[in-house]
Amino acid sequence: MFSIIDIVRRDASTYYEYGTNNRVGRTKTFIAFGVLAVAVGALVNEASADFLAGALSAEAILVGFSFNVLFYLVANRLTKPAAYASIEHELRFERLSKLSDEVFDNVTYFNLVAIGAAVAALLLLLMGSDGFNANLQKIGDFVEARTRIDQTTLSWAKYVAKSAGLAVLIFVLCESIYTFLRAVGRVRFYFSMLKTMNDEVQL
Repeated sequence: MFSIIDIVRRDASTYYEYGTNNRVGRTKTFIAFGVLAVAVGALVNEASADFLAGALSAEAILVGFSFNVLFYLVANRLTKPAAYASIEHELRFERLSKLSDEVFDNVTYFNLVAIGAAVAALLLLLMGSDGFNANLQKIGDFVEARTRIDQTTLSWAKYVAKSAGLAVLIFVLCESIYTFLRAVGRVRFYFSMLKTMNDEVQL
């Protein structure tokens, strides 16, 4: 059953040093992404349509690549051999099988983040459309006519909303790039380990 919380937890459980199994925290990474996102959101305020379209295209390409990896992992699941060549072979197989599951979790999490980035970009494109702004102005005029809220306050509210939306997009984009690069590195490591194990068996 699909569960976003489960996907996030399973990906988080893969952050450890492979050689020592010591946990690796991500607090500093999230803080860095958050500071960058808030700074860009406050200074830039509104992303151009070209930037948003480019972000959508990039995420679509990366998601396509990651789905190929997922399909490969599903279609080429490691099967437990009838007999191990050695104790080392057995230990390596067990670690490689675990790594395969973890890579699957990493790529799945990336897809989730990339879809989130695409949704955020689409919402910002909608917020920048002429029709949306025209209707927003009508709502602002209606609110101003019936309350003590003036146009200056409404303008600031609009500024904050757009800045917050852009900050969310930048944060999710940073997270998607980070997780994609990490997934690529772990996929490369997985195939390197797989090749080493197969070479040992053939000796």
